[in-house]
Amino acid sequence: MKKFIVNVACFFVIVVVIDIIAGVVFPFLVANAKGGDNKRNNYICLETNEDILIFGSSRAIHHYHPGLISDSTGMTCYNCGQDGNGVILNYGRLLMINKRYAPKMIIYDVQNTFDLTAGEDNHKYLAWLKAYYDHEGIEDIFASVDSTEKYKMMSNLYRYNSKCVQIVSDCIHPMQSLGIKGYRPLAGKMDTMKIVRKASKSVSVPKWDDMKIAYIHKFIDATKDSKLVFVISPIWYGMDESQYEIIRTICREKNIPFYDFANNPKYVHHNEYFRDGSHMNSIGAEEFTKDLMRMMKKDKLLPCAEVQAALYSQSSSASSQCAQIISK
Repeated sequence: MKKFIVNVACFFVIVVVIDIIAGVVFPFLVANAKGGDNKRNNYICLETNEDILIFGSSRAIHHYHPGLISDSTGMTCYNCGQDGNGVILNYGRLLMINKRYAPKMIIYDVQNTFDLTAGEDNHKYLAWLKAYYDHEGIEDIFASVDSTEKYKMMSNLYRYNSKCVQIVSDCIHPMQSLGIKGYRPLAGKMDTMKIVRKASKSVSVPKWDDMKIAYIHKFIDATKDSKLVFVISPIWYGMDESQYEIIRTICREKNIPFYDFANNPKYVHHNEYFRDGSHMNSIGAEEFTKDLMRMMKKDKLLPCAEVQAALYSQSSSASSQCAQIISK
C-alpha cells in the first residue's frame, strides 16, 4: 500500500513538472513561430495596424484579396479570416486588436454555420484563443462557453495540447503559408462530379444559436469606433435567404451596411469561379473582391485610391478622378 501511494505521488509530481515545463516551452514557441497559423494568429492578435480588416471563416480567408482592396481604396488591408471558425473567435481577436487601435473599417463575411445557427460545438472556437487566455476579456469568453474552462485552463498542457504538433511545426518547418496579407487563394476549378448533390436552396428552418447571436451583438458593439460592414460572399449552390434573415434584420435595425452575394446570378453555378460548393478559387475571389469594392464605393462607404492619396498630396483633382472611376 505504501509503495502504491508513493507511485501515485510520483506520477502526479511528474505530471506537474511536465505541465510547468509546457507552460514555459509552448508560449516561447508560439511567440517565435516562423510561419503557419501560429505566426499569423500572433500577427492578428498582437500586431495588426492596417486600416481595413477582414473577419470571418474559411470563406473570408479565401474570398477577399487585400491587395486589390488596397489598390482600390489606397488604404492598407489584412485578412483575419480563419478556417472553421466564427464570431466567438473573431470577437476575442477584435478585443485584443482594439487594445492597440481601432481599424477604420471591418468587413465581416457571415457564414451561417459558424456565426448564426446551432449544431456546432462552441468549444471548438476557443482553440486559437487559448494562448491568449490571460489577455483582458478573453477569460470571460471561455467562461461564457463553459464555466469549467477556468479550471481546465489552469493546466498548461490543456492550453496547448490540441495545437502542440502544429506549434512545433510552425517553429521548425511551417507547413502552411502566411498568405498574401493573410489571404490564402485557392487554385483549381470545381469538379461538379465531386460535390454533394442537393437543391440549390435549402428549405429547412434555421435554428439560431443564442450564444452566437449574442456574440454578433458583442462584435457590433466592439466596432463602435470602426465602420462595420457585413457581407455574404458568393456560394456555388445559392442559399435560401431564411438562413441569413437574422443577420439581415440585425443590420437593418442597427443601420449596418449589408451585402448579399449568396444568390448573385453572376456566380451561382458558375464553375470557373469556385474550388468547391462553398469556396471560391483565386479567379472568383479576385472578381468578387472587385465587385464588392465597386458596390461599396457606389454607396460611398469607401474612397477611391486617388482620394486617399490626396489626403497626403493635397491634390485638387482627386474628387473628379474618383467620380470618373465610380462611374465606370
